[in-house]
Amino acid sequence: MRRFLRRLLGAVLVAAAAALVVGKLWLVSGGPYLEALPLYPYCAEAGAALQDGRPQDALELAEAGGCDEETAAARAEWNRFGAVVGRCAQGIWTGRGEDGYGIGCAMASDLVVLGDVRDLVRQGVTWIQGGQTDPVLVALSAAGVALTFTPQIGAGASLFKSARRAGSIGEPLARSVVKLAGERAWKPLAGMLGDAGRIGRKLPIGRATKALAYADDADDLAAIARFVEVAPNPLLGLKWGGKGVTRLSDEGLYAQAALRGPAGIQLALERGGKALLVRQPLMVFAAKTLYVNGDRLLPLVLGVLAWPWAWGIAAALALVGSVLVASGRRRGRREAVA
Repeated sequence: MRRFLRRLLGAVLVAAAAALVVGKLWLVSGGPYLEALPLYPYCAEAGAALQDGRPQDALELAEAGGCDEETAAARAEWNRFGAVVGRCAQGIWTGRGEDGYGIGCAMASDLVVLGDVRDLVRQGVTWIQGGQTDPVLVALSAAGVALTFTPQIGAGASLFKSARRAGSIGEPLARSVVKLAGERAWKPLAGMLGDAGRIGRKLPIGRATKALAYADDADDLAAIARFVEVAPNPLLGLKWGGKGVTRLSDEGLYAQAALRGPAGIQLALERGGKALLVRQPLMVFAAKTLYVNGDRLLPLVLGVLAWPWAWGIAAALALVGSVLVASGRRRGRREAVA
């Protein structure tokens, strides 16, 4: 009986070694997976952005990574009182803003007729002087003077104008706005402006204007608005994945991808749900068999199935198993001879 158990244990160890190698080959052939990517160094990148004089970018990265020290430093730099007052005054007077405060004050003036009249006058003077007027600003300002927008649509129109001044609206989207305004197609225009208003309601003003840069038409704008409303740190997702990131409707997939930065977003776009190892059938089966959460099983799987560990453990198991099987056979022969 002891001889049989020894041989059985040896066979089990050899089978485990083979299963380990097969599992590694499966992991390689079925990958790559998000869980195998390193976490994105949000805090380090935020610190680097702050040192480079980019407090906006630093604040965005620090907030996304939960970096309290970097967040406080970036916000302190961003909220310097004298600079805020100057940027706000410039935004109200010129309708332009270089950042969130300047754009915000420009938008505040756009929400009343003052801003629309100001822009029409400025564009008219430009035309009289032989300069090139901006048809988008003219169309939106004329619509603002002629119509009474709902708050969300009015905010969307102001965001459009601010983004246009900042150069964040591409020509395809600009042509759509001008065409709709010229045709007095107020309902579809209101839909576009409403989507822009949804973006502005979720994101800080400076980030909202940047988000509009990824829309080429009304469908893109609607998709971006939906994405912004549900995704954490949506502007980073747009920066790293372009407008295609709006296809990542799976919140769990997007969250795991964002933890890995640009590489994670790109992998999620390429592979979709298949990029998550924890959702693969074999992992689900293993987790249920062992009565553990798949997320708790992942570190063990990824650690053991790294090539050096996989080969080393498999070789050790195979060696011990072979020794046990061979010793069981020798004992059997000796007993037979005796």
